Amino acid sequence: MKTTRLAESAHLFSGSGVTTRLRDGRSVTIRAATPRDAGDVSAMHVRCSTETVRHRYHSVPSMTGRFLSQLVGTDIALVAEAPNRAIVALANLGRDDGDAGELAVIVEDAWQRAGLGSALLDHLISMARLVGYREVYTVALPGNHWFRGTLTRYGQARLERSAGYDSMRLALRPPLARLPEQLGATAAA
Repeated sequence: MKTTRLAESAHLFSGSGVTTRLRDGRSVTIRAATPRDAGDVSAMHVRCSTETVRHRYHSVPSMTGRFLSQLVGTDIALVAEAPNRAIVALANLGRDDGDAGELAVIVEDAWQRAGLGSALLDHLISMARLVGYREVYTVALPGNHWFRGTLTRYGQARLERSAGYDSMRLALRPPLARLPEQLGATAAA
């Protein structure tokens, strides 16, 4: 992971967005999700195909207020906002017991295959490292190879199969010891 990406990801904790240009030339702003995003996240899910929603949740859940609050309220939740201010993707990292967390990403169909899911995953993994996660994993339906290919960019990912699901686990290295200086933070006297 490049130091620049770590710095950009750390910047997302402040609530400020990071503008990203996708492979197809479109731009999005990736930022931390807020409770105010729940309605726009629901609208994004409506624009997604049933297959996209099923791959993300392993079913087609009801977008209740409580469910949407949980989505935007995970330990780390990011949204990607198109230039027209529509939310077109959501990425979550929820902490499990200890220092492991589950990754999840959903990208609206019209925005898939342009690198947006990978960009969101880059930020989630950087942010996980910055706050001390030692392992991240994702649970997917068999045949969903996107996470497998993407997670192996970060190191040796382990595939575990059970009860009709595939789980990919990735051990994380801690962030660089000098990262706060690189971010411009000052040391306490």
